[in-house]
Amino acid sequence: MRIYKINDKKFKSIYISYNFTLEVNDNKIFSSYAVLGSLMAKSSNKYPTQKDIEKYLNSLYGANFDVNIEKLGDLYNLEFRIEFVNREFIPSKEELLDKILDFLEEMIYNPLDWTQDSINREKDFILQRINERKDEKLKYGIQRAEELLCKGEPFGTYLYGEADVVKKLELKDIKQAYNELINQCITVIVSGNLDGYDNIDNKISKVFNEHDKNTSVIEDLKYNVKLQENYKYEEVKEVQDTTQSVLALGLRINNCTPQDFYALNVYNAILGTTPSSKLFQNVREKESLAYTVRSRYYRFKDIIVIYAGINKENYKKALEVIRKQLDDMRRGNITDIEFKSARDSLLADLLEWRDSKVAMAKMKLSNLIAFKDESITIEQMRDGIRNVTMQDVVNMANKVEIEKVFLLGGEVNE
Repeated sequence: MRIYKINDKKFKSIYISYNFTLEVNDNKIFSSYAVLGSLMAKSSNKYPTQKDIEKYLNSLYGANFDVNIEKLGDLYNLEFRIEFVNREFIPSKEELLDKILDFLEEMIYNPLDWTQDSINREKDFILQRINERKDEKLKYGIQRAEELLCKGEPFGTYLYGEADVVKKLELKDIKQAYNELINQCITVIVSGNLDGYDNIDNKISKVFNEHDKNTSVIEDLKYNVKLQENYKYEEVKEVQDTTQSVLALGLRINNCTPQDFYALNVYNAILGTTPSSKLFQNVREKESLAYTVRSRYYRFKDIIVIYAGINKENYKKALEVIRKQLDDMRRGNITDIEFKSARDSLLADLLEWRDSKVAMAKMKLSNLIAFKDESITIEQMRDGIRNVTMQDVVNMANKVEIEKVFLLGGEVNE
């Protein structure tokens, strides 16, 4: 177990993020861990119901607790997170830390004696999440582009798994998943106002060290699995009865290295993350081909997804205009305004991160995984963005190519 601290006096509370991170060797874990995470968020042996949990947290001046599941590239991360008030901001100066750590230990390492009925209730909850997936059309289009780009790879599996697998889960499967979980790599990140809590890492170690039986560290885990050597261009159309269609393009970044991180962020911002971006200005404003259009860069998978809400008759034209923006960037057709606006937007975003305990903790975890370095600060990351040149962006543009095109909506007129 590794513990990292981020101290900032401007906060009034402390946030503890307790992460189990693992390499995925069987995509069925997405289904079983989704059910497991939902169970562990709602019960423990001492607090068997959500009402019991809420009552106790309220007694700790409204402490907040939840369980989060996420994909970090091809890694699976199950996070227990809790936030509580620094004692300096409690009128009685009551110390909550020991109670908070005991509660966290209880929720993680003293689970309720589950029954098949309790498993079935959480299975129904997860199945509902899976079945509702298509209701948010734009989000679903993005996910399908991700899956097409990363078919067969862990990242290409839906976060909540597959309905057929969830339906078959039994009590023994969840117990097995739990026993596997608690033996995974553990990373603890503490962020917030840590004044007066110099020994918080020692207290965490005292409570949790006996549970840690895994000697691996997160920097050693493989976050980008590539099962294919030759990726191929593909267009996929899925018909749904929709009033508007979704166009999602999956872009592959070839020969990508961790050092490309800053230039790719600037590239992506110029392409499609701000109102001054090429996609927004040309696809939406100039050509009126989309009601929304953006691009998203995936740090851990060397991919970019462009997504747009369009009318189905504009499919070919929208695709043509998007292709032109990519070609323009390869040729260096980028204005100073586009370049400066993109960098300024990224620099502002990084400043906003400093105002969030959660964002700071996530940044720490991300940099541990990708950069293998926990010492990188927000200001160093801002310097990384400032140092990106126009030529760096053009170089990145020539590493990017369209690989998958996904259209969700009504029939397309060929």
